[in-house]
Amino acid sequence: MARDNKLISLALVILIGIIVQVGLFQLDNRETPAKTAVKFTKAYFKLDKSMSKYLCKELAKEDGAIADEFINREADKAIELGFNLQYMRSALYSIHTEVETVDGSKVTVRISAHRKRYINPIYTMIGNLFLIGETYDVDETINLIKEDGKWKVCGKVFDLSS
Repeated sequence: MARDNKLISLALVILIGIIVQVGLFQLDNRETPAKTAVKFTKAYFKLDKSMSKYLCKELAKEDGAIADEFINREADKAIELGFNLQYMRSALYSIHTEVETVDGSKVTVRISAHRKRYINPIYTMIGNLFLIGETYDVDETINLIKEDGKWKVCGKVFDLSS
């Protein structure tokens, strides 16, 4: 009898743990302006074309052309330096966000982080392990608007539109 009570208690604790985990997972998947700003910034510095899905209609143009133009400019800079496009990629670390202003469907998010070259993951791990490679600071204010039920980056962002 006592053994059955222990098994029931253990099963109940496991069940409650699973329910709590599912609830926390659902809460973490909620889209917020800060999460959108971080996802966009990571894609931007990794020179990933997926950055265009975070742009508002005003910036997106047709089929993510602004992202392609930006990546092509970065590829040209890399060629001038004697490298390929992979050399221009960066990874972000110690990311901090702060929602500065909220005005209905418009939000301003300040994002600060450190970035390092991201030629490949092994280079980045070794660089971090032996403190090799320069670290650059990122400090940018990003404007987001609510468009079609999702937060989208809008306005002047980094040097994307230049």
